[in-house]
Order: sequence, then structure tokens, then C-alpha cells
Amino acid sequence: MNWNYFEKYEAINEKYLPLMGEGTSKASQIVTAVNKLIYKWYNDGDVYDNRYWLEGWCNDLSSYANWLRENANAYYLDRIDEAYTGEDYEAILADLADALLDEEFLKTQAILSTVGTIYDYDGPFKFVEVQDEDY
Repeated sequence: MNWNYFEKYEAINEKYLPLMGEGTSKASQIVTAVNKLIYKWYNDGDVYDNRYWLEGWCNDLSSYANWLRENANAYYLDRIDEAYTGEDYEAILADLADALLDEEFLKTQAILSTVGTIYDYDGPFKFVEVQDEDY
């Protein structure tokens, strides 16, 4: 799989992805968080939880994943502990996009106000900074 897989969601992004911030509806929060996870993987190799098999910086990606898990029932993100390769991680992202970037689902979420913030949300996903002496 590659970045081109996600091009099928361009119309969804045009409709729900805000130009800045996380938007004004739950749908815009969902689309923003999903796009952040996908973009950071394909652009920088970042993962939302680096405590398992995949290394990579995660910046605030853990917050996005935690928010999606809790507020969009994205429990398949829990499979991060089974992602041994980049292809495994991409399969998680594809499942995430297929489930949450769905027009019918987003229509129901667009009428709801934002829930908290995707930028600061605690949950099971974490980023552990590796110290130089750990190498």
C-alpha cells in the first residue's frame, strides 16, 4: 500500500477537513485526526505509539489516536502492538480511514459539536523518548 491509497478520500477531506485547527464539529475533528496520523506516517515515518515494534517520533500523534479511540470507537488502533512492519502499520491506517472517512458516518458526526480537543487527549497510546544511551 502507499500514499495513493488514501487519494480516494479527497472529496471527504475537501468537505470536512478545516484549513486550520480541528474545526467546529465532531466530523471535522475525526477527519483532522485521521489525516494527521496518515500524513505523519507517510511524510516522516511517525507512529502514534513507539513502545512496541515500530520506531519513530510521534510528537502529538498519541493524542490524536487516543482521541479517535475514545470518541470514534477506533479500537482497532489497539493493534499497534501487532504491527511489526511498515506494511502492518499501513493496514491499521487503511482500516482507520475506511471506517472513519465514510460519508454516511461523517454526516452523523457533522451535526455534533466538538468533543474536547484532539491536541491534548490522554489514553493508552504513548510516546517514549529514547535516550542516547539506550542505543
